[in-house]
Amino acid sequence: MASRQERARPLPEYTNICSIRKGVLDLDGNRTVPSVLGDRLQMAKSAIAPFVRQATLADAAAIASSHIRSWQAGYAEVISEDYLRGLDDDLPLRTLRWQTAILGAESDDTFVLVCEIEGELAGWLTGGPCRDDDHGESPLGEIHGCYVEPAHWRKGAGSALMKDGLERLTRAGYAEAVLWVLADNTRARGFYERHSWLADGGTKMYEVGGDRHPEVRYRRKLA
Repeated sequence: MASRQERARPLPEYTNICSIRKGVLDLDGNRTVPSVLGDRLQMAKSAIAPFVRQATLADAAAIASSHIRSWQAGYAEVISEDYLRGLDDDLPLRTLRWQTAILGAESDDTFVLVCEIEGELAGWLTGGPCRDDDHGESPLGEIHGCYVEPAHWRKGAGSALMKDGLERLTRAGYAEAVLWVLADNTRARGFYERHSWLADGGTKMYEVGGDRHPEVRYRRKLA
């Protein structure tokens, strides 16, 4: 049995009995987290972390819809407003195109990835062999497209998709990869540069909505 002196030992300064009962502080004032609470915190953290997986046919409509919203937000000051507004009418056709892309991914050595946050589609990425004619003798990989839902910007979805996409290109045997981006899309260019992509001098014109927009090519080495 504890002595009277041990039973009378004062609680540390600023300690309150409610914290002790909840297990946040022990009698010596050390901060603790009960195992159940710790497990719940870990589960909550995992639920909001970006989760990347290969796309399935069931994702086609969500990707098509995300594609439209991403363009409307990301290209608002780059591409014609009338053209962007009219993209909503293209949803059925875009859904069909995505179904075709997902079905054909394995046969043409491409891949379609989606990123989920809290169970919702937050973005997507496509990649595979380089489609340029001037890439020389060494085979190049290419990130064909990478878009994130505007509601999920700055939540890590783009970085998670890029990481997985580059790993897949590396496993496919490519030593380098390229991608194309509109020259005026400063947001996207900043994102790519933060992920070690550098403009390599390649340029071309991209026609959309009756207008021609310059594109620049980025390149980076793979692991």
